[in-house]
Amino acid sequence: MPTPTHKDEEAAVPASTVVLVAFDGVEAIDVAGPASVFSKAEQLRPGSYEVLIASPDGGTVSTNSGLQLGDTRSLDALPAAIDTLIVAGGDEPAVRHAILEQRIGDWIAQAAPRVRRVASVCSGAFALAAAGLLDGREATTHWRVCEMLQELRPQVRVRQQRIYVRDGKVWTSAGVVTGIELALALVEDDLGHEVSMDIARTLALPMLRGGEQPQLTPALQAQASASHRLRELVAWIGTHPQEELAVEVLAERVGMSPRNFARAFAAETGCTPARFVERTRVAAAAQLLRQTGWTQERIASRSGFRSVDALQRAFVRLHGVTPGGWRDTGRTEARRGT
Repeated sequence: MPTPTHKDEEAAVPASTVVLVAFDGVEAIDVAGPASVFSKAEQLRPGSYEVLIASPDGGTVSTNSGLQLGDTRSLDALPAAIDTLIVAGGDEPAVRHAILEQRIGDWIAQAAPRVRRVASVCSGAFALAAAGLLDGREATTHWRVCEMLQELRPQVRVRQQRIYVRDGKVWTSAGVVTGIELALALVEDDLGHEVSMDIARTLALPMLRGGEQPQLTPALQAQASASHRLRELVAWIGTHPQEELAVEVLAERVGMSPRNFARAFAAETGCTPARFVERTRVAAAAQLLRQTGWTQERIASRSGFRSVDALQRAFVRLHGVTPGGWRDTGRTEARRGT
């Protein structure tokens, strides 16, 4: 008897019931973020989704922030037809209890064959691993526990520097707010890019990142130890990569001399202004390469590079691959998930 492929696993099923699995100690945003995305998709395209919040025993669930989720459905009372199953994450003791004491992994293993696609947010990946769903697949989880997942489940190919990973019918995300981006990707897979972008604008996301983006962005790492005015400058650079970003221009924005600015920026962010600008522009170009069909000339201009040659050299320097190679990799990964 032939072994089913990942493509066979994802036979077309009309999108309908989305189940978000919670438990005591769950991270509230892991549930609320995706729920908000799917509810907004339902508003835009009525009849697309019904969102259910479930838990091992049903009833009220206490999140790790003290908020409570009322009237959750018990796992055993869920409808037979589940389109999308998403397991939220939480602090380690809560996840451990849900897996070892409440046997959530066993339930997922039994439910998975009748579910079109299964996903996790943050440390919810450990529940999928306990169910055996990640064995032989690529997956990710929160950057703090990627190594733990790899140690506990060597059969999993853990990708540490990814916002989310799709491997066949199984999707995993880095955690917390990246659960929103995972949900947007799921909606895009169902309803198209336009609907996903409309929801992203409604949620006022600064940008819609692709799954291949790093969990810790260059901007966030640069802001970690920077002063207030440099944090604001870093944020401004991130949203204006096409502007003139020479040291003299940036220094003037924060009221410093170019020499003092360059010294302070490097000391506070651990990166020279020129190197940070290059990383920001490459990140912007990477987004456009994966999410548009634009020419490299247009992408170079929109992301702040003066020429395609400059874009290509920067890409090879930071990623070891040309912009065309980066785009082709994204297409290969997308095909792999179908």
